[in-house]
Amino acid sequence: MLNSGRHPRNQLSLLTGFKKAIDLYGLPLEDDLERLLGSGLQQKTLTYLYGKDFGQTLNLLALRAVRLFNGKTLFIDASNSANPYLIRKKTDIIKKDSASTVRTLKAIQLARFFTCHQLTNFVVEALPKLLAGNAAKRNEAIKFIAASGIDAVFSEEDTKKAEIDRLQLLIAKTLRDTAKDKENGVLFVVVSSKQFCKPLLDKSDVAISFYRDRKTRRDAAELTKHYSRRGTTVEI
Repeated sequence: MLNSGRHPRNQLSLLTGFKKAIDLYGLPLEDDLERLLGSGLQQKTLTYLYGKDFGQTLNLLALRAVRLFNGKTLFIDASNSANPYLIRKKTDIIKKDSASTVRTLKAIQLARFFTCHQLTNFVVEALPKLLAGNAAKRNEAIKFIAASGIDAVFSEEDTKKAEIDRLQLLIAKTLRDTAKDKENGVLFVVVSSKQFCKPLLDKSDVAISFYRDRKTRRDAAELTKHYSRRGTTVEI
């Protein structure tokens, strides 16, 4: 949780002082999640976050990826959670330079979707084409992909469950392939959903579940998929 009262420096630490973490771990997270993982996000991995709205988390990850890796971010927004105003505010806090803020905002590309078929067509068909030749663009390359609120465009009232399962599997497989492709220039892929999505869990390298602990009545997170730390929990 980005506004945790237990860690008042989290929001500032999201944006500054990560040279060592970058060298050792990849893309830094807030303090609580780095304790959970024992590191930042590893390169060439698919990370799945679920259990709440992760709009603010992904907006700040997008900003950080641009600042720290000198490339571009693609924000695939299925839940209307991309927030340029938040990104601009955080950039202004760091740089206090309007030109730098404009460059940062231009480096974050937004693709917004309102139906499950729009989203699936983009991820499965358009995204691989978009990334063709991406690595050769160097500092203009897309290095971070955020896919926010994947479940928001799926409804069993509009689409049969079997079709939902099929489309979500296609999305999960494509995001997995994108994350693992060593030639496309993409370093990190992070996907979120408020409701649990099994295909995303199955295809991810790292999965983190956010929930309300019934005993402590505090927000908590659990590593539900990880190569060595599965089952680790932390209060947020």
